[in-house]
Amino acid sequence: MLSRPFATISCLSFMLMVAGVVAGQTIVDNPAHPAGGVETISLTEQWRLGGEDEDFFFGTVSRIHQDQAGKIYILDGQLCQVHVLSGVGEILASLGNEGDGPGEMRGPGDFYVSADGTVNILQSFPGKIVKIAADGNPAGTTHFTVGGAKTQFGVLIRGLETDKGLYLGGIQMEFGGAGPSKQNYFLSYCDKDGGQIDRLAKKLHVIDYGDFRMEEKDMDFIWGRMAVGPHGQLYLAESRNQYSISVMDPDGTVTRIINRSYKAPPRTERQKEIARQIIDAIAGYHPVPLKSKAIEKTEPAIGGLTVMNDGRLWVHANFSDEALPPGTWNIFDVFSPEGKLERQVALKGSFNRNRDAAYLLPDGRLIVVTGALDAFLNQMGAGGQGEAANETALLEVICFELDN
Repeated sequence: MLSRPFATISCLSFMLMVAGVVAGQTIVDNPAHPAGGVETISLTEQWRLGGEDEDFFFGTVSRIHQDQAGKIYILDGQLCQVHVLSGVGEILASLGNEGDGPGEMRGPGDFYVSADGTVNILQSFPGKIVKIAADGNPAGTTHFTVGGAKTQFGVLIRGLETDKGLYLGGIQMEFGGAGPSKQNYFLSYCDKDGGQIDRLAKKLHVIDYGDFRMEEKDMDFIWGRMAVGPHGQLYLAESRNQYSISVMDPDGTVTRIINRSYKAPPRTERQKEIARQIIDAIAGYHPVPLKSKAIEKTEPAIGGLTVMNDGRLWVHANFSDEALPPGTWNIFDVFSPEGKLERQVALKGSFNRNRDAAYLLPDGRLIVVTGALDAFLNQMGAGGQGEAANETALLEVICFELDN
């Protein structure tokens, strides 16, 4: 995912982390920054793929995963393929194609990898999960179902797998002709076949085509602020504008809440431009012209979560340019398995945090995708303006070791 702007580092004196238990939940309240302040660490390049000097081409990079064996999987949403790489960047296979046949899909946006090596690719609309076995052969499809029935006009946006089930998120749409249309955003815990067991989160977004207006806050949901822990628990940041992370069992029981003292910085003009471009692109998929749009004053407090193999939680948060130490381009918050803010890590380099994506691998490495925002906007039909138009380049995927 694109790493979001991060929290401003407060100059206030260090406050002790406070943990309490309320109604069976452990609540961990953290200060704005750890006692040691922001640490600066270097990146050592291990390999790179794509770009102008390679034969290998990426259209867009929608998601990156790493399996327990260390293999790396990269979803190209434009080419409708998942590229399988060894840990040292050797291309092992390219799975899937665009189309409607076995092992084919259109408009994929996410995927997950099962323990047996099966790659499960989420086609956005009509929502379905296309399965491709480790040997490259099609392995069938799965649909999200409620009460045994497939949902009509369903969109699948996010999928995460545990040992026992799936977390699936998307939209169930109800069309109302020229009048109001309902978009039911959801996150559900499901069995391995996609059957809903529990609905964990939901939100209703109503669109009135008789007076078509779009507001960013109405379109926000938790799909991009989720991760699975080592025991199948779900980490999610439900609120867009608060720095608060819930740790939830598959049955919906919240066992831990991790908070950090936080004040969001205002958006830059470039960030405002990007938000407006995205709304315009989404509006282009609707049947009537957009009358007006409204964006939020800040980026989401939390843009992404990654749980590492050691159980530590790394958080992409919003921060200001002034928070960056000299010679760095991105900051991560690092929490212990118990939810204590241990470190804030600034990464050395000259990448652009608004245009380049940062993906953390569970083994502690970092993958940077240069030009990821430009590719995303172009795929959405929102390119051709501003910085994206002037600096569009071929995507390059670069793997680094974090020099701790």
